[in-house]
Amino acid sequence: MKLRYPIIMIILLLATTTTSSIGVQTNFSTSFDVQANFIEKISNDPSINSYSNGETVGIIVENALWGITAIQTAVYQYEYDLNRTGYKTLIHTASLSTATQVKTVLQNWYTTYQISGAVLIGNLPYAQFYHPAVPAVSYLAETFICDLYLTDLDGSWTDSEPDGVFDIHTAGIGDIYPEIYLGRIDASSYSFGGTNANEILTLLNRLHTYRTGGVARTHRALTYIDDDWQSWADGTYDNWPAWLNAPYTTRTDVHTPATYTNDTDWENRITQDYEFAHLCAHSGASPSQHYFGPSGIGEGYTTATEIDTIQPTFNFYNLFCCHGADWRYTNCLATTYLFSSSYSIGVIGTTKTGGMLEGDYFYNQIAQNKTIGQGIYEWFQGITSSSYNSSTSGYSYIGYYVEWFYGMCILGDPFLTIHYDCTVFAPDTISSITHPNTNLWSTDPLPKFNWSVPVDVNGITGFYYIIDNNPNTIPTKSTGTFHNNIWLNLTSALSEGTSYLHIVSQDGAGNIGKTAAHYQVNIDTLKPTISITGPEDDSSVPSGNIPLTWTASDAGSGCEDIEIRTNDKLETTLGGSITQYNVTITQLGTYVINITVNDYAGFSNSEEITIEVIENTTSTTPTGVFSIEFWSVISLGTLTLAYSTFVIKRRLKRKKGT
Repeated sequence: MKLRYPIIMIILLLATTTTSSIGVQTNFSTSFDVQANFIEKISNDPSINSYSNGETVGIIVENALWGITAIQTAVYQYEYDLNRTGYKTLIHTASLSTATQVKTVLQNWYTTYQISGAVLIGNLPYAQFYHPAVPAVSYLAETFICDLYLTDLDGSWTDSEPDGVFDIHTAGIGDIYPEIYLGRIDASSYSFGGTNANEILTLLNRLHTYRTGGVARTHRALTYIDDDWQSWADGTYDNWPAWLNAPYTTRTDVHTPATYTNDTDWENRITQDYEFAHLCAHSGASPSQHYFGPSGIGEGYTTATEIDTIQPTFNFYNLFCCHGADWRYTNCLATTYLFSSSYSIGVIGTTKTGGMLEGDYFYNQIAQNKTIGQGIYEWFQGITSSSYNSSTSGYSYIGYYVEWFYGMCILGDPFLTIHYDCTVFAPDTISSITHPNTNLWSTDPLPKFNWSVPVDVNGITGFYYIIDNNPNTIPTKSTGTFHNNIWLNLTSALSEGTSYLHIVSQDGAGNIGKTAAHYQVNIDTLKPTISITGPEDDSSVPSGNIPLTWTASDAGSGCEDIEIRTNDKLETTLGGSITQYNVTITQLGTYVINITVNDYAGFSNSEEITIEVIENTTSTTPTGVFSIEFWSVISLGTLTLAYSTFVIKRRLKRKKGT
């Protein structure tokens, strides 16, 4: 039988950075169409034609929440911000009642779209995992929430009893490591605030504000390591505070005995101006409070109620606290940190005994401005393949991957970076008074453009642009032309055909956007060309069929269609790429054959030949057989046809164009 005991967890607090505002922030507003309930939607923002970071990510929204208009609007804003940051997005809102159904959606997305991560918004299903006691390292048996089930898309998960709880995890057709990363935004177990929908709505709005600099904290971190991990804080076994060296050169490290760690000190520090907190403390038998002191005794405790009252001011937390992210419990620590503050946007923690070890794998990633989700994904790859010598490192438990790391999760937005200002949005819109419809062709080779100024915490100081024939070009400082206006009037004519204007923004801190806005213009100032090449003199043709051949081209919009007329009567209309057609002539007489080519810009051009069909009186062929003579300025020839011979006098008559 699988035992289910609550276990003491260790919580790590995450830290992130913000940058002070230098420029003037512009107002940002946009509207979103509120759609009816759908199963799956792929982002189709017409101004997002290139995704510079190469990532596709998924958004799964609880079906019950999707019926709320305000939630739909906030989710569309969230998706819009992700698009402008360089992601292609997918949304799923149909009902999902089991973790297996959620995983199926993720697996399908991974197979079809190669998603790199996903966020679950609302009270969505989760899987549980059980592991037995491990006496060698004093682990009790426990059952816990396991989001690794949702991110390991090619491993094999088995419920051997079965009782709805997985207890065996093997490589299956792949491995036991995650293929994607995942975060959850859900306040259903948070009792201090409003409804789940209102709390989620508040957090989604806060995420937008963070991406535009509105909840900026100073780019520095706090590590707070309680008594029982002193040997890993002071270098005896390891130097955990040094994990944060790469992302945070400005940092405060607090650990006993250098500084006395206790509940009062912690509660005072979490209202200070830090971006990222990394906390190592006991959470006792409850995931809703911290216990300080040796074995969590003697130096006070901080409850979820106190945290909610204090309203901490950090952006990110990494909680090395056993069970601190077990959201099955009302007001678990991670949920409380996430929703109790107007600054919190992301918490890393664990749903079981354990927490983050070898944190340099994680912090080295976010130092490169990778997202929190990417950092956890890379950390999993590194931590699972590492090997420690317990006699030198002190990590006697490192080999027990299941017992220690299977509960790791992200509560909040997994697509956030600590250097939010490195994202510079492209203009929201580009327009042209001279070329207002990007699908139509124009005779004006000198377009005039205008575009909007995107929001940015440091203000937008200018733009880099390129005009070329590639729809997905992204200008850079070295390839683009700098322009500090929001309009552009070309003075050099664009070439015939389709061209694209590409624009990236530069902010007041000198950052250049990695995602471009694009605008298409179609230029055609020339008539198409047409030249009749056949029938040739002295050619042999079937009775009554005169084979016409021609060449037609258009350097701009291209040939749309070909019209063939005999004596002003339309015989047929052909596709613009066709270059031959048989005209049927069975009677003697004079025929004017006109071939007209039309392009997509409305231009046309024509060429005509006159054919005079007369009886061939010199033919030696049987009665009723005629010959065809072609009149031209250079030759006269005769063709012999079976059963009938015409004399055709062919001469080029004239050209005309419109």
